[in-house]
Amino acid sequence: MRITIIKSDQKGIKALELGRSKLVVTVLLSMLSLVAVVTATFYITKWVLQQDLVSESAIQKWQVELTQQKEELERAKKLSEDKVQALSSRLASMQAHILRLDAAGARLAEEAGITEEFGFGAAPAMGGPSEGDSADKATYHDVASSLDTIQSSIEAKEQQLFALESLLLDKNISAEQKITGRPVNTGWLSSPYGYRADPFSGKRAWHAGIDFSALAGSDVVATAAGVVTTVERKAGYGIFVEVSHGDGYTTRYGHNKAVLVKKGDLVEKGETIAKVGSTGRSTGPHVHYEVTRNGKRVNPWRYLKES
Repeated sequence: MRITIIKSDQKGIKALELGRSKLVVTVLLSMLSLVAVVTATFYITKWVLQQDLVSESAIQKWQVELTQQKEELERAKKLSEDKVQALSSRLASMQAHILRLDAAGARLAEEAGITEEFGFGAAPAMGGPSEGDSADKATYHDVASSLDTIQSSIEAKEQQLFALESLLLDKNISAEQKITGRPVNTGWLSSPYGYRADPFSGKRAWHAGIDFSALAGSDVVATAAGVVTTVERKAGYGIFVEVSHGDGYTTRYGHNKAVLVKKGDLVEKGETIAKVGSTGRSTGPHVHYEVTRNGKRVNPWRYLKES
């Protein structure tokens, strides 16, 4: 068997004849080359796998690292959220304090008559030049420290303001509790405190109060703030009301036609507590008015003069 291979180039046409032996050698060399290539590829692949470059264990290792990174990211995110929530809670608490301060300040300003000078509840006017890009960026710790300082200041001011409010309210309460004025809005003094001729017997007798004549059914008012301690029909007094004002002081109102309060009621200064009448030992519509201190009746005239 003979194979002829014809080759053409610039030098001309050449013919190469291969005999059986040469053909066998050529085929064997080709097969050996192919085996060598396959063998080399196998061993190179095995080496690569042994080096864990793309092995299953390498992939698992990457997955573990990825999971750890995700967990760290979640922890960092949770920590950030907790810090933000803590700041939000503190800001809410401070806002509540500020609202209370505004309310207390508004009450004090109203009591003192200076509401126009102080705009409680309105944001304070502020301004100033811009720092531009050169200003330092605030960190979380900077903000937290500033909040600590502001909260301490707010709490201190709140205590001071409420103390002032308490003093002012106490002063106002004391003024309301002070007995002044007349027990009727309209009417006239018809019988003074002290000795007088008894209207029924004509004899000299002690009168422990002051009488104010007025139209029947007109208002009887409290001369100070206090608590109603007695509402009853009392001998000589007719329909009777007594109000306690603290510090041992009480006021009494007799001969009423009707009573508009009951025992235990809180009454304000100037509040209508009864209606003028002529019940009990009376010659006509009027109010018998008494002031007592520690259970002893005193002259109401001094309290009338303080009105």
